[in-house]
Amino acid sequence: MAERDRQMLLERALALADARPEDFHGDRSPPRDADPRLLKRIDDTALRTKLIAVGLAEGLQSPKGPQKIASILRVYPAFDAPPVSTNNGRAARGKRRPARNAGQRPSRLPTVVQLERLLLRYRQIEAEVTGQLGVQLDERIAQLKGDIAGVDGEALEAAYRELGVALERKRALAAQIAVETFGRLNDDREFPEREFLRLLAR
Repeated sequence: MAERDRQMLLERALALADARPEDFHGDRSPPRDADPRLLKRIDDTALRTKLIAVGLAEGLQSPKGPQKIASILRVYPAFDAPPVSTNNGRAARGKRRPARNAGQRPSRLPTVVQLERLLLRYRQIEAEVTGQLGVQLDERIAQLKGDIAGVDGEALEAAYRELGVALERKRALAAQIAVETFGRLNDDREFPEREFLRLLAR
């Protein structure tokens, strides 16, 4: 899958409505180690299937038959969701290969110096990404607010919808920053410590 398509799919996943504790049915409950912002309700069956198939999400709850319960996903921004288990114990996504080296396990452990270099570089890129994405999103939100004041009819409805998506993206910005940071660091061929990036993704 092309990187642009991955980013667009991630944005759609992050724009889904957050799942609330009361959305979990019966003895189910939100995973303790999960970021609440990455637990999402989804009504689109086709999108749910695609998100799971590419490793972007894990299904936590799905209606069976006439059950009126919420369909809930856990989003994994690094596209490293646990593989779907089948009845024979094999992974349904066993043939899926990560598009980035970040999804692969390092063949050896880093030294303390290498890990420090990796963390320092990660923080540097994270700061750059935070500034870029934050500014772009704030500018777009300001533009949409201005558009709303000068349009009506279908154009007004479209502007409101886009503003809603932009505000949701702002709330989910932390996850998007992490994805972009990992991507840029993993693509830096001049930085040998990137082979240990998978250790930070856990």
